[in-house]
Amino acid sequence: MSPRAKALLAFAVIAALAGLELWRLAGPAPASADAPASEFSAARAIAALHAVFVDAPHAPELDAHDVVRDRIAAHLRALDYQVELEHSFTCDDTPVCGHATNILATVPGAPAGKQIVVTAHYDSVPAGPGASDDATGVASLLEIARAIRREHFANPVVFLIDDSEETGSLGALGYMADTARSKDAALFINLEARGTSGAPFLFETSRDNRWMIPIVARALPRPASTSLFATIYDLLPNRTDLTIYKRAGRAGLNFAYLGDGSQYHTPLDDFAHVAPSTVQWRGDQVLAMVRAFGDAPLEPAPRGDAVWFDVFGLFIVWWPAAWSLGLAVLAFALLAGAIVVGLRRKQLTARGVALGLGSFVASLAVALAAGSAVAWLLRLRAPGALFEPHPEPMIACAWLAGLAAAIGCASLARRRASFDAVFAGHAVAWNLVAAALAVALPGGAYVAVAPGLVMASVALVRALGRLREPVAAVAALVAAAAVLLPFGLVLYDSLGAASVPAVTIIVALIGTTVAPMLVVRRLNLALCTIALVLGALAMIVPTTSPSHPRHQPLAHGSDADTGAARWQVDGPLPLVRTAARFERKPVAPWYGSRGASDVAPAPAIALPAPTVQIDKATRDGLQVVTLALASPRRAPRILLTWHSAVDVASIRVDGVAPPARPPHSRSYLAPGWHRLLIRASSATVEIATRTPGAAEATITDVSFGLPPIGAPLATLRDLSGAVPVHDGDVTFVERHVTW
Repeated sequence: MSPRAKALLAFAVIAALAGLELWRLAGPAPASADAPASEFSAARAIAALHAVFVDAPHAPELDAHDVVRDRIAAHLRALDYQVELEHSFTCDDTPVCGHATNILATVPGAPAGKQIVVTAHYDSVPAGPGASDDATGVASLLEIARAIRREHFANPVVFLIDDSEETGSLGALGYMADTARSKDAALFINLEARGTSGAPFLFETSRDNRWMIPIVARALPRPASTSLFATIYDLLPNRTDLTIYKRAGRAGLNFAYLGDGSQYHTPLDDFAHVAPSTVQWRGDQVLAMVRAFGDAPLEPAPRGDAVWFDVFGLFIVWWPAAWSLGLAVLAFALLAGAIVVGLRRKQLTARGVALGLGSFVASLAVALAAGSAVAWLLRLRAPGALFEPHPEPMIACAWLAGLAAAIGCASLARRRASFDAVFAGHAVAWNLVAAALAVALPGGAYVAVAPGLVMASVALVRALGRLREPVAAVAALVAAAAVLLPFGLVLYDSLGAASVPAVTIIVALIGTTVAPMLVVRRLNLALCTIALVLGALAMIVPTTSPSHPRHQPLAHGSDADTGAARWQVDGPLPLVRTAARFERKPVAPWYGSRGASDVAPAPAIALPAPTVQIDKATRDGLQVVTLALASPRRAPRILLTWHSAVDVASIRVDGVAPPARPPHSRSYLAPGWHRLLIRASSATVEIATRTPGAAEATITDVSFGLPPIGAPLATLRDLSGAVPVHDGDVTFVERHVTW
């Protein structure tokens, strides 16, 4: 086969595999409302969404929240479920404290026993309607409840629609604190979203998941899951309700989708942006999991974790995590045999293998440099932009840059070494990575173990004279693409433009499998030229659109002690800057260097300041300060921050003590600072210290929306193509006290 034919073959395989992955990421066609009653129907789920939710924010502090809660409860009663409301006041570890009301639905007369709990949260953020996060989760749960109502399982199924996930997972904490209800909950299946479209990934599981994964592998339709997702998520400070259940030692699975992330937690997470195919896909997955685990033993045996990944959404490959290092050792043994045979037959030299190893390392270094340069240029063009409406040129540029890095470095090595030598050198590098991951990050080891084992195997078969060069390279290419290609296509949905260097490295890794045979003149020049053209195109396409806006929440703040008022914006857009004299200043000293924002003088408005009554006492050898906090204007949130040189022994809010921070949580507070957010217009806080000492505190009450004088500023924000996000626009009043 000629060099050009080999190149055409390699690029045809890459294109075919990428097309297969894109096809599977498109999702299934949504089922109609007249689909069989036993099946999940996106049309029926979306009808339930419209029936029980409002297309407006329904955070716990808003009136629409209770309307939604009561409609969900009524819908479940109409399906002949027994419905209970569970009220609690809890605190998380950050700490955030507040009331939550969960909805629990069970089959009347269901037998006792270990339960499967299917869960989603019904609250939204104040900035948006939360149609995908997490109203579609609740609506899908309602459709699943309908589909299985007359089915009988060995394990009872409970539906938990919990509250206040967006502010501390308070509903989940309240459920676990209610031991009478939660003691039999053995397995949680959680529905979440971090966008409004795209593939729903099984992205998180509980620890000791080896007993669960075989069940998942057999039953999960159109799987989109890897143990790398679950492993990395466990290392991050991020959390969902499942995090709370895992901390309580319960088993669990978590499904979420993350396409169109610019709409997440904004007004665009509305009914109009719900993706029916995504609803169908996740609904099929969760219904299958309910049925599969409904009749499965719920004892976590055998213990230990699994390594798994899906292959182009067709099936799941898995093995016990403890096997990964052994598989890497096996690959090294096969590879050693291939190198020994190759040396004897003079198919390769030790120097050539070393050159191959060097070209692998150089490929990743060049890919990182190229990807970082592209990302830097894109940041210059649109500072602060995260997700863009037209990322295709940027992603394609990253792909071609990664391939060019791998092919260019391998071509240099091929000038002084044979295909077999460079291929073996690359295989050595892959398996070194596999061994390192098997030790340091077992859940992610498969990304190198699988390609490394295939490369070692085909290298040995080829050394024995029984495999042609293109077959060996394409086999390795398919193995690497099966485990890495999904990341090259969906990583943008997770990280936005910041994903470009990672995508470039991922594609370079895939390219190292086939690059040793791509010795074609001017191939790299062509790849680099096309990459530059695509990079230039990425620099000129629009950075925002009505469906992919920038994020710009606005705030009006008043200082009750000085009478001064300010506008507060983080990185105001150019049009917003024309409205006032913004300058960067520290406004939240409790966050240290992170506590700066852009502020400008604002007209003062007559708003009453939050009130506080302070009482000091000594109890059981502790100095206790009791603060009775209240917002005379009935603002729904009170923020208390204070700085003190003495150690805090305990905090209680309305008698409830926040839990200790878990090991992987991250605190952004500066030394000596404490922060407490209370989702209520009044509360009593007790702060106990081991020694007496003064403290300087700021008490802030927060309400949603700007005062009327903020309308011109909001208009300029809207004209800039930006929208509020998370808590949205707010009005706050702060006062300073000491004790």
